[in-house]
Amino acid sequence: MGTLTLKRFNGIEQFRLVNSNAFAVRNDDGTIMLWFETETDPAAIMSVEDTAELSMNPDAEITLILEHLALKEFKALSYELINGYNPETRSLDARLYYFEHEAVNENTVELEYRDKGVFYLKWAGRTTDISYYDGSKPDTILEVEGEFILKDYEKWN
Repeated sequence: MGTLTLKRFNGIEQFRLVNSNAFAVRNDDGTIMLWFETETDPAAIMSVEDTAELSMNPDAEITLILEHLALKEFKALSYELINGYNPETRSLDARLYYFEHEAVNENTVELEYRDKGVFYLKWAGRTTDISYYDGSKPDTILEVEGEFILKDYEKWN
């Protein structure tokens, strides 16, 4: 299905994606809000010393705004989202949850539609280190790569 990787100051943590879904909603202005959310297996593929025994299963979510969504016509796209926090909606458009919800900034997304409601997502961004929320450590690089199932995809076909 895929992986969620955290490149931290003290090493790499990696988790298997166990539940990866996509959702699409038409906004009042006619644009499409397409978001991807995932949960991970608490048994890490790779871990580092300060979190190895915690059995955490981080999850992540990113929201993209598209002009339209027609799956039969969908072309691979690249998308950038500079700020994870959206002050207009007062919500996190890109976030990581480990111990707390944190905005993910400087996001790049590569997205392709495979078929039958399956998207392949490759997402990278930067966030505050998951064990040191005071900014005393360098940012953590988040990388999510894998397949996501679009709920109610028949509606967008």
